[in-house]
Amino acid sequence: MLPHYQFTLATALILIPAIGALGVFVYPEESKIGRFNVGVAPLALLVALVEIAVWILAVKRFDFALPNGVQMSQHHAWYKDLGAAYDVGFTAAGLWLTGLAVVVMAAAIAYAYWSGRERTNAYYGLMLLLTAAIVGVFVAQDLLLFYAFFEAMLIPLYVLVGVWGGAGRLRATLKFVVYTMVGSLLMLAAILVYGVGQGTFSMVDLAASHPSNS
Repeated sequence: MLPHYQFTLATALILIPAIGALGVFVYPEESKIGRFNVGVAPLALLVALVEIAVWILAVKRFDFALPNGVQMSQHHAWYKDLGAAYDVGFTAAGLWLTGLAVVVMAAAIAYAYWSGRERTNAYYGLMLLLTAAIVGVFVAQDLLLFYAFFEAMLIPLYVLVGVWGGAGRLRATLKFVVYTMVGSLLMLAAILVYGVGQGTFSMVDLAASHPSNS
């Protein structure tokens, strides 16, 4: 039997940047640790690097020799009649997509640290929230949870594009809102119809009931 902590790595990869974001939002722009001035950007970068370290641990614990399936999962039922639940875990593809997301976001935070940003608390806090939501999209094993993380991902993107974007950012933000709102509503309707029709929103159960023909 796997150690219990292995079942929480997917959740940890969501919580680390989310909690880090809350800390960054309220962190003084310049604070001293001993004799050193530690700003918001180094703190955000530290959180991003911790996120990468936890992902590397997940890679080490993932058994690529096992058949396709979800590993290091965590499941808490929300509404049993419909099978809706907080259900997260790693598939092989999800694990690598998560790694790509955390590495790219860490690189983006590092670049922002190097080049400088205005409103540092808001910027780095939103970047960390975006990291948490993207990871949630890749580890979610429930359709409703996937949708929740997908929508959560759009919120910091709206603000980042609208405030820190280049020329034409307001027009770009407006298009972004309109297009994603329409797409999100259609996706939600499809998820509800499909999930209710199948009697579950669990991706694992849905995959098991519709095996591949290959």
